[in-house]
Amino acid sequence: MIRPILSVVMMSSFALSTVAQNVAINADGAAPAASALLDIDAGALPANNKRGLLVPRLALTAANVALPVVAPATSLLIYNTASAGAGVNAVTPGYYQWDGALWVRFAMSTDGWSTTGNAGTVAGTNFIGTTDAQDWVIKTGGSTAANERMRVLSAGKVVVNNVGVGPFTNDVFSVYATGTTNGTTTNTGALGTRAINGYTSTGYGVQGSTSGTTATTFGLYGAQTSATGAVNAIRGEATSVNGLAIIGISNTSAGAVPTATNARAVIGQVNGTLAGTALGIGVQGLFAATVTTGDARGVQGASPSDNGIGVAGFATNTLTTGFPVGVYGQAASGTAFGVEGVNTAAQGTGLIATGNNIAGTYLVNGSGAAFRGTGTGLVSYAATVASGTGVIGAGNGAGANTLLVGSGVAGSGVNFGVYGIASSNANGTAGAPVRAGGYFTSGAAAQAFTYVACYEGAGVPRKVMGNGTVNTVVQDAAGDHVLLSAPEAPENLFQDFGSARLVNGRAHIALDPILTRNILVNDQHPLRVFVQVRGECNGVYVTHETSAGFDVIELGGGTSNTAFHWSVTANRANVVHPDGTTWSFAEERFAPTIGPQPAQELESKDLPKDHPRRSTEAGPVLDR
Repeated sequence: MIRPILSVVMMSSFALSTVAQNVAINADGAAPAASALLDIDAGALPANNKRGLLVPRLALTAANVALPVVAPATSLLIYNTASAGAGVNAVTPGYYQWDGALWVRFAMSTDGWSTTGNAGTVAGTNFIGTTDAQDWVIKTGGSTAANERMRVLSAGKVVVNNVGVGPFTNDVFSVYATGTTNGTTTNTGALGTRAINGYTSTGYGVQGSTSGTTATTFGLYGAQTSATGAVNAIRGEATSVNGLAIIGISNTSAGAVPTATNARAVIGQVNGTLAGTALGIGVQGLFAATVTTGDARGVQGASPSDNGIGVAGFATNTLTTGFPVGVYGQAASGTAFGVEGVNTAAQGTGLIATGNNIAGTYLVNGSGAAFRGTGTGLVSYAATVASGTGVIGAGNGAGANTLLVGSGVAGSGVNFGVYGIASSNANGTAGAPVRAGGYFTSGAAAQAFTYVACYEGAGVPRKVMGNGTVNTVVQDAAGDHVLLSAPEAPENLFQDFGSARLVNGRAHIALDPILTRNILVNDQHPLRVFVQVRGECNGVYVTHETSAGFDVIELGGGTSNTAFHWSVTANRANVVHPDGTTWSFAEERFAPTIGPQPAQELESKDLPKDHPRRSTEAGPVLDR
């Protein structure tokens, strides 16, 4: 039997009925549901007079404070009307139930994250995630492990599309595209081949920045870990006709770069070794389209600094084998250039190149190219046997002239086709030329050679010296070309020729004062006079020979007026150079040579080590 301990005020429209241990409140007197201790049913009330259940309303002070309820029972339900407390114990208006230690808020429409969005959230207070040390996982398509799409680790790292596996070492944010592997798991989903792609119409599609100060700090880093295949670590594309695929800018602060430091906008490097014909390229610029006009540049470098370098290439291999190259240029067209050097200044030098680790030298008036080396300034080799020309030089805007059969050097110019100067002032060793404006050899079995404008410190200057003959080409009676040879003498001789006439059997011949100035006439070096009489007389003799002239006298005291021709030969006078050096032309007779001898007299191996004919010292010509 039920003994109620509370009084119930009933409105005329409600009925209270009790059955055994449960109570029903309704308008039609129906029995309570068997499973309910209290069954409240407003179904039988008029449609415009429905009513609900109103729970106790009171003001809480904090979630961890029971008052104003004294010793609340677990699961006691109230409606809080106050906003009070702080931090995790703050309470706001809403339904709360006592869990034995705290007032726990019932989830209301503003407490959960709605599928249509939320309003009134507070940053730092409202969040989606976990409140314990567990990863937060997002899945689509079901709860199975294979449906994991993103995982936020409890430590803060984020990994996308790498099922069940954390991010790669040192990654804060990792994204895995189709086929990528981390650890033992391979992503086989049909996701796509681009792990991250950024799009923008005004700014940066992808930007990376760093505040680190070490060489291992990168604002943006791309790596490919496949050991094979033609893969790319970083690829830049620009679809715009004025676009730039990749831009590297160093020191955007525009501050002064400290001395002994390096500011690099782009650096390319290839590590490891290369096998066989493998090709390692630090930086490669390609212009893939086929164009017939315009200015297509694979790589362009510019520097506004007075001592700047537009493009710098370094080959640091110190081995004695191989052919490391600092900068390599290649072209495939007959009118293209592998490398072009242009200087737009009126007195600029287009290209400067130095070897042997020495400083470069150039002409202040400018030139197309300036080459310098310790032993050899420039090596030029033409491989075509029939018609190759090693070097073609054209000056004064003249067109280049070459031989159909080829040559080592082909030079053409308005005033000088070839100009050579040797600037050394040092004395040489016996048998080796110190300086010569030019040296020519045929390379034939006879080893014909010629020095042009050569000088040895212990001797005298020579215009032309060689082991061949001096010849002029003329035609014979049949019109064929034949040679005339110039006379040679063992001494340095000057000659002059003239015609005169005896007057009453006597004549005085005064030599040209220019000749007089440049010959030496004394007892050791007499003036040699030759006379050819052109008419009847008693004969003539020569007397009073000096550098200024001589007398011709008819024999036997004759008084004829016969005409005659004369010639004189005299030794060239010595010359004292302004530096005190004496060029002893007059004393020379069969002077020793200052260059190589014919091959049958002196072999190449017997020449001095620095002699140009000693081929074993010059080194072979290498084909790349």
